[in-house]
Amino acid sequence: MVKFLKISLSDAYHLIPINNILGIEVGSSTEVLILSNAVGHTATGASEVLGYKITATTASDAAKTKEQLNSIVEAIEDALCTSWTNPTYLLEPKYAITAVAQIEEEWSA
Repeated sequence: MVKFLKISLSDAYHLIPINNILGIEVGSSTEVLILSNAVGHTATGASEVLGYKITATTASDAAKTKEQLNSIVEAIEDALCTSWTNPTYLLEPKYAITAVAQIEEEWSA
């Protein structure tokens, strides 16, 4: 059964498939990057999606960003421990999420 992290942001939901996560790392001082092994194309086909960037503006230094990363890793662990009848798990990390974006790379240039 495929499991998803469900992120609620501005009355819209984003789903991140847990089964495709290769790794999680710190991006900039407010970002956590979730890298995926399932590369997908954008709507225009001009670039490929390599993962997701989760921003929390209140996680504004290295220590807070590390806490944010650890809380996301713990949420993934908790999600995987739930029953197969619960495919989504609401992500509520230590610091409130202020933005979710896809990590994209253009290979055609």
